[in-house]
Amino acid sequence: MDHREITLEADKIHQNRLSSVTEDEEEQDAAYTIVTVLDKVANIVDSVQASQKRIEERHREMENAIKTIQIDILKLAQAHGNTGYTVNKLLEKTRKVSSTMKEVRARVERQSANVRKVEAKQEEMLKKNKFRVVIYQVTVNLTYCCAVVVSPPQ
Repeated sequence: MDHREITLEADKIHQNRLSSVTEDEEEQDAAYTIVTVLDKVANIVDSVQASQKRIEERHREMENAIKTIQIDILKLAQAHGNTGYTVNKLLEKTRKVSSTMKEVRARVERQSANVRKVEAKQEEMLKKNKFRVVIYQVTVNLTYCCAVVVSPPQ
């Protein structure tokens, strides 16, 4: 073996070593890149899962709020129905009272006219100085006549 041949063989061995080191470095770089990408993917998945949990919790809160609102709306509708019923009853009673008031007013006017007539007769009788006193008892109706003389004022 010649010096040249030894040198060539040494160069080949050295190149093989360099190429294997380069290949190892490339494999390490590729593995590091893969690990880095996997780490980023894992972080993204964790972030998505945390967001999913927050979204689900908010969804539950919204469902509870909606149920509460629906219950309140049902109560309000029921109260509205009850109020409508009560208002109708009050309107009906107001109409009845109004018609009764008309009847009462008519009776009062008739009685007032009768009272005026009685007062006029009483005046007339006092002017004539004659009037009757009627006394009623539970079982017996007694009528007395009396003459009263009223002296004119002096």
